[in-house]
Amino acid sequence: MRVRDIMTASPHTLSADATLSEAVDLMNAYGIRHLPVVERGKVVGIISDRDIKMALGPDAVAMDTTNVDARLLEGTVEWFMSEGTQSIDHEAQVSEAGELFLREKIGALPVLQDGELVGILSVLDVLRIALPILREAH
Repeated sequence: MRVRDIMTASPHTLSADATLSEAVDLMNAYGIRHLPVVERGKVVGIISDRDIKMALGPDAVAMDTTNVDARLLEGTVEWFMSEGTQSIDHEAQVSEAGELFLREKIGALPVLQDGELVGILSVLDVLRIALPILREAH
């Protein structure tokens, strides 16, 4: 099975100068946990809900920003994203993505085709396809 078969195509993205508030709003609105950060059509990083929670402190545990200092929400994604993010080609085998998740201890991978972002693949996407196989192994 290939990454393109299970990835989320055309993922939501942010620019590096987007605010944490914008990232929180996108994640909450679409129920997502990772956002690729794109500049001039190239992936320059990724920001996760965990990155945001760490940036905003204990009052943002559930991505609820009502008790968070508003000044923190105006911080830019660039300061808190993971740079030099691992990525994977859309034609790669899902097993290769699984190995990357384990080796790099990451939760999502931007998916590229000819260097351009075409999707995102998360550990949950892989688990979703693995679970029926694991159930059958019972």
